[in-house]
Amino acid sequence: MAGFLGDAMTYLDQWKGLSAWIRGLVQAGLLYGQFIAGRSDAYHGNEHLRIGAQAVLEELKAFRDGFRDRLPPAAILALSGFISKTEPLIADTSGTIQPRQNRTWVVLTGLAALETHLSFLLSDNQEVIRARSERAFSHLQRSIIVDTELRAKWMQAFKDGEIACEKLGSVHLLSHGIWAFKIDAVGARTDLVFQEPVSDLSEPQRYSDGLVLTEWKKANAPGEAERLFDWARSQADRYATGALATSELKNYRYIVVVSEAAVKVPGDIPKDNIVYRHINIAAEPRLPSRG
Repeated sequence: MAGFLGDAMTYLDQWKGLSAWIRGLVQAGLLYGQFIAGRSDAYHGNEHLRIGAQAVLEELKAFRDGFRDRLPPAAILALSGFISKTEPLIADTSGTIQPRQNRTWVVLTGLAALETHLSFLLSDNQEVIRARSERAFSHLQRSIIVDTELRAKWMQAFKDGEIACEKLGSVHLLSHGIWAFKIDAVGARTDLVFQEPVSDLSEPQRYSDGLVLTEWKKANAPGEAERLFDWARSQADRYATGALATSELKNYRYIVVVSEAAVKVPGDIPKDNIVYRHINIAAEPRLPSRG
């Protein structure tokens, strides 16, 4: 199905587990330090901690590489710096017990500092709003496929025109906590349902989790889609990012083309710290034949 969005798992979801792992390992190191004081390391606790830290480091590398296109640049920088400095320490198993213990303390201290730093860098709500937007679009398309009544509504909206599609789509997004808006000719926000300019965002911020800029177009024929994606993107580009609401998605804008059957969707296009995501909503998608 062209236009379907992938896994909506966020880096925040994965970071929660990694963060808990790091805190647990650091706590284990503290307990080990209290236990080992004045005693020999007969049960090789230091080696267990080193192996645990090595496993965490591998997960941190996978986390950085897996979310490289979504993580804030400061988070990428912090992760890369820590990994490059820590890898040699973890890999070094030479020396007597005291140097090995010292290296382990340095690694665990670094992990504790990194956990605090990254938790701060990843604490804003931007990734949550983005993920909910992605989930809402994916849910909409899948619902059209399985729900005959909803599919009939979308086919009627498709016949009624672009504004009808905007209204129906924005109501679905709101069910996921996303208040979608478009912009008018001068780049000001416009409510998709009422088709009126919105200068005061206090009301939508009271009942929504995030405010997201969307531009909707209706493709009457498959060959129109590429031109409409380009046109909608140029319209969205007029939006001034000066005075943003606290719950507004800052770095993503959604370009939506509604078509009868599914059409080819361009990849993400980054421009001036903004990523333009292209979405296709097929009002009457052709399901692939089986067998």
